[in-house]
Amino acid sequence: MSVNSRSLCCPRVVNPLSWEQQPGAGDLPALEALIGAHRLVTVVGAGGIGKTSLAVATALMAATAPPAAASAPVNQSYALNAVGHFSAQTIGQATYSGGSPVILPNADTAGILHTGIITDSAGAVSASSRIPALSVVLPAHGSLRTAAVSSSCSFNRKTGVVTGQGRVTGGRVTRPGRRPLILPASAAPNTRIVIPGLAVIILNRQYTGPAGTLTAEALRVRMLRGHRQRLVFATSVCVRADMAAAPPVNNRTLRLTLGGLGLLVLGGIAYQLTRRRRKLATPV
Repeated sequence: MSVNSRSLCCPRVVNPLSWEQQPGAGDLPALEALIGAHRLVTVVGAGGIGKTSLAVATALMAATAPPAAASAPVNQSYALNAVGHFSAQTIGQATYSGGSPVILPNADTAGILHTGIITDSAGAVSASSRIPALSVVLPAHGSLRTAAVSSSCSFNRKTGVVTGQGRVTGGRVTRPGRRPLILPASAAPNTRIVIPGLAVIILNRQYTGPAGTLTAEALRVRMLRGHRQRLVFATSVCVRADMAAAPPVNNRTLRLTLGGLGLLVLGGIAYQLTRRRRKLATPV
């Protein structure tokens, strides 16, 4: 008796995108919920009703979807964010349980800015960022110099309140033919300073995100000429929660989750292969 090798291959997999058109589509959300709540889920039922297709479709959709914890906010801090002629995202970023503290020797970027040793850190209930010896080149031969810029935020376990602050130490703006403009060290939140023809500066910028996170920026500079560069220095972000009480999903946990989904798929495939081999081995 000849055996077609294709008959011993994997079962036909239903395209998850078209699963809504298949029998048993209503069981898919329920199975996804069970997989999220239990380490082992067994699909049972009469032969031929689509158990394997349901298991494979559920596993594929869960494995290709981003984990929910990946989008959850975490305590973090970063030294610089820039948009314009020079663009950069979250330079020196530190995150709770992901990497903290982060120390950078200095930043000397595109002839626009220079810093000393940068330090960013993030803990279970706090975050902070500090940039010493910051200097920024402004349009029309202007400049901004500070001894240090820093921000911090923290969550109070007793009151459930998140607070933050941004500071600029020894800050001044110089312009040709003008007196230096001295920046206040402890400015009120969202203090806005407009320097005509040069830049708009916001000190101690603070805002609350949709998930209850508080963001504190020490210094934000938007240049008014040329490339319209925007620079944000020393940013700290804190969640309104104790992160130690609910640690984020790490890579190891994610690998175990995907491993469980893989076992579910392989278990269904192995069961189907066993049934087919038995049928082929049964005398006619």
